[in-house]
Amino acid sequence: MYDVRQIKRIFAVISLNTVLLSTGCTVVQTVPGKIANPMTGGFTAEVTITSTDSESKATLTRYGTDAWCVLFSEPQTLAGVQLDFLDDEVKASYKGLEFSVPQSAQAIRTELEDLMNIIDDMALSPDLSGKTQENKIICEGAVEEGSYTLTFTEAGIPEEFSLPCYDVVIVFDSFTPQTGANTAETTIPPASETLPAMSEAPASETVTAEQAVIPEAVPAEPAVMIEDSVPE
Repeated sequence: MYDVRQIKRIFAVISLNTVLLSTGCTVVQTVPGKIANPMTGGFTAEVTITSTDSESKATLTRYGTDAWCVLFSEPQTLAGVQLDFLDDEVKASYKGLEFSVPQSAQAIRTELEDLMNIIDDMALSPDLSGKTQENKIICEGAVEEGSYTLTFTEAGIPEEFSLPCYDVVIVFDSFTPQTGANTAETTIPPASETLPAMSEAPASETVTAEQAVIPEAVPAEPAVMIEDSVPE
């Protein structure tokens, strides 16, 4: 006479095999994982920001907590524009000339701020925890706008940030940690230091409206303009 428990085990094994065969031979392994956090200090990376109707490329730099810089290289309407994020303030500049954030960069600004806030929160821990899938560490969470996914390689290098609520994906490239970053008290270098090749006038000289060449999408009226002195 068969034991009832043995019969239940037999049926359980048969059911499991049926499920595995119906879903194919490959089973994706998803297990918890932990890696050393590469973003506790400063870093720089090339990023490609892709959304439904646009694609932008920029150099993303983290100097410390609430201290970031984004220097755009593409598209043409944003090339050379620098956004400095310090505490809760955002400043835009082009060749040392400050102005209000261009309309074409407003949506990207919001998406980048979400990424920055997430990384600043992650930087408080020496380790990153997530699920391991296909040799990657996947960290998931949520911001006010919705859920997000931040993917790292098994070596701890950030690879991709996905924010479905905005239908935006930010891909990282050339990630380079910076040493000596002070996360408690940070000052972002002026545009003349981060853009030496694009600054036509020395830092000690005033950039006038005639000297500045601003992309089409950038307002031609700066927030603060110093008039040229007229000799007597």
